[in-house]
Amino acid sequence: MGGGGGKKGKGPPQRCTAALPPVIGRGNRQKVVAVVLFLVDFGEKGGRVVVLFLVDFGEEYFPFMYTLKNLLYRPHGTCSTGMEDSKSFGIKQEGYHNPSSIMKTEEFSFRRSKVKQALMIFRNLFSKLFSEYKTDHYDNVKAKFKALSDAAMLMQRKHQWVNCQKRVGHVPGIEVGDRFQYRNELNVVGLHRQFVNGIDYVGKGKNSLATSIVVTNRYDNARNHGGSLVYSGQGWNPNVKGGSMPRDQKLAGGNLALKNSMDAKSPVRVILKVDGKSGGGIEKKTNDKFSYIYDGLYLVEKMTQERGTHGKLVFKFLLNKLGELPSTCVLHKDEVIKNVNKFGQLDIFTLRKRLKTKGCATKNDVIIMNDISNGQEKFPIRVVASTDGIKMPPSFDYIVNNIYVDSFEKRMLCGCDCVNGCVDWEKCVCIVKNGGTIPYDSKKRLASGLESCVIYECGSSCKCSSSCYNRLSQHGLQFQLEIFNSESKGWGVRTRSFIPAGSFVCEYIGEVHHHREAGSRQKVDSYVVNMVVEKGFIDATRCGNIGRFINHSCSPNLQVMEVMYDDNDKNLPHKIFFALQDIPAGRELSFDYNICKPRVIGTGSNICQCGSSKCVGRIYI
Repeated sequence: MGGGGGKKGKGPPQRCTAALPPVIGRGNRQKVVAVVLFLVDFGEKGGRVVVLFLVDFGEEYFPFMYTLKNLLYRPHGTCSTGMEDSKSFGIKQEGYHNPSSIMKTEEFSFRRSKVKQALMIFRNLFSKLFSEYKTDHYDNVKAKFKALSDAAMLMQRKHQWVNCQKRVGHVPGIEVGDRFQYRNELNVVGLHRQFVNGIDYVGKGKNSLATSIVVTNRYDNARNHGGSLVYSGQGWNPNVKGGSMPRDQKLAGGNLALKNSMDAKSPVRVILKVDGKSGGGIEKKTNDKFSYIYDGLYLVEKMTQERGTHGKLVFKFLLNKLGELPSTCVLHKDEVIKNVNKFGQLDIFTLRKRLKTKGCATKNDVIIMNDISNGQEKFPIRVVASTDGIKMPPSFDYIVNNIYVDSFEKRMLCGCDCVNGCVDWEKCVCIVKNGGTIPYDSKKRLASGLESCVIYECGSSCKCSSSCYNRLSQHGLQFQLEIFNSESKGWGVRTRSFIPAGSFVCEYIGEVHHHREAGSRQKVDSYVVNMVVEKGFIDATRCGNIGRFINHSCSPNLQVMEVMYDDNDKNLPHKIFFALQDIPAGRELSFDYNICKPRVIGTGSNICQCGSSKCVGRIYI
């Protein structure tokens, strides 16, 4: 952008013009965009007139509007030169100015929503195609791979991929620690553009640069302690399905691109293929269920050539992770072996010795309580605090079921007669109550087509067994969680394992009171959640579970659903937390307090500390 500012007062109108450089469109289409803004100043008394000529250019509209906003709201008589240098890992683009922190967070939120939308389209399309192909006499393996490939290519033809232009550095809308279910999703979101090859790059020959690598067990890749990685070059590998006889690797293609990145000190994105069942660790060759985790940016430090296991020359690249990046909490096999103490126990806090982590326990953390639930939950819930200021969480009684302190008129739900399981939506009373829709899928997650915020589960009056899939929230914790202390928000909860979107996380449990008791119990720092309408509220101040420690965020990763299974009164549901999105290991859990803000109890508010770009500024209590 360019232009100049004018003086106040009389004289001819001052003009400030702004133009945007060409923008690459989505998919294979390209279009040049011209945007001209005339800002006419008629002096102190005359005011301003804005004349804007805008050509629509799809998803690039949002970032531009924030640039435009910065221009419109500048102090009177000033205009941006727009010639500031952009300091990023990507290739410098002339004409772009260094955006403000507000613009960065707003743009990232927009980009992230586009990534989530693309993943949702892909997964729904894959599920549909997979069901069709299985009925076409394909075996499950062939049907799965065909559905994955066809879903990705169909989206590409419809220009539904995001981040279509290859780039060096981070990809907009994707965070370190993000996990992807299928390799094809890496293509859809622009993280790695190769369906098969492990090295992706831009440019050709001596002008090429590596953009990303996928670390698998097809090559002899060693992940070492301390954020370093030894990556084997690509080509002539007999371990690859359909591969030919081994030969010496050549310094060409992806191998040459990695060498060029080493010489240019250009960062490379690293994606780890991990065992999907355990939620972490090196992938196991006997397990065909994997997922992919974005581990951040690495620098290629060294390249060597040596004899491989098959007697042929292979390239070895040493990569070190760039500092000041969050850890993904993926346990590395070498680290597990090196950090077993003299008692044969794994020293958790030295697995990833990095200065800044995003929710993972660091070497400065200590376990001050092994299990705050005292064995009442499936998994022990440890409490972690920093050695800089060790303190215990507030005293309370841990419970796993609500305590109804006041008398409530209870009406038992009419149960189903599904002795052989709740599979018939026409005969199962509980499914009928859910509008004829099964609330959970086969993976024990919220069904994608579920629209109601109230779920009817099978309960004590039903004839189905306790293993019925429609009793999901009654089976306790499904994932390992821990309580930790943060400087700005106090005690919080983070996950120690990957939580897929739609999964049950925990219930908010406490003492259930009538609203008339609210005035005497409500405090600024209390643990109170409204129970909808006028019936009552849950107070977890004296008695509660891990749900009482979950913090607020205006951009939460949990949603609160109302589940009924032991009472027919919609005003007394169970408050259940489900994952709104895939949550990486080490990420803090949060929900929006303002959605559950009281209608009867309390009138106060606190300043919000969530730090989200969508922050509303206040938390109502």
